[in-house]
Amino acid sequence: MSGWLWGLIAVVVVVVFIVLVVGAYANMVADKDIDFKRDADGKITLLDTPRMRDGAAFAYDQTIEMEKRGHKMSNGMSWNDRWLGTIRSIRGNTENPEWYVQYIIEQRRKAGLPELEGVDEARP
Repeated sequence: MSGWLWGLIAVVVVVVFIVLVVGAYANMVADKDIDFKRDADGKITLLDTPRMRDGAAFAYDQTIEMEKRGHKMSNGMSWNDRWLGTIRSIRGNTENPEWYVQYIIEQRRKAGLPELEGVDEARP
């Protein structure tokens, strides 16, 4: 084989190696940042742990602040619809989902935001 072909093969091997190493590292980091379990079918359920509650509360609080400031979403979605989508997702893939749902409802009330309509029907 000619030298350029060997060079090309070497470059491909190095690129594949880098992709594998980066992918493995990303999986290790992701696994450490999120507490979850995977069932026999591969479905992921977020675990209800203190760390997950803290992370969710932080994210919800930031979003509630955006809503309180009057932020308009670029896709034109209403805040009610946005929260119902979040609640549907929580109920579909989180242990003890009602803790997270109630947190959102209570924090929005404390912020003086309007009650959400359709929470009971927001199911996956």
